[in-house]
Amino acid sequence: MRKSIQILSALAVGLILSCRGADYYGPQGPGGWGPMMHYGFGYGGTFMWLIFLIVVGVLIYFIVQAQKAKGPMQTQAESPLDILRTRYAKGEISKEDFDRMKKDLES
Repeated sequence: MRKSIQILSALAVGLILSCRGADYYGPQGPGGWGPMMHYGFGYGGTFMWLIFLIVVGVLIYFIVQAQKAKGPMQTQAESPLDILRTRYAKGEISKEDFDRMKKDLES
């Protein structure tokens, strides 16, 4: 899952950088023929943006799915002695059971 996110991120960055250069440098070099010829890209720039938006959408989808899979944040794990104390405090075990189990845990 993490590898997929990294690949999609790299693709998104590549798309952004490839679109950014079209402002100044067309196929004819700096200046070129100007906006009259759309720097040689024609309607391809529109498709490039569509691809970019699809990649961003898929990236967001994967991030949301990864967050759902993690579930709620886990708290710090309790030690067995803490669990034993909690059970004794709730009244689930007697004093004798608590002392016996505590002795077993400490040995």
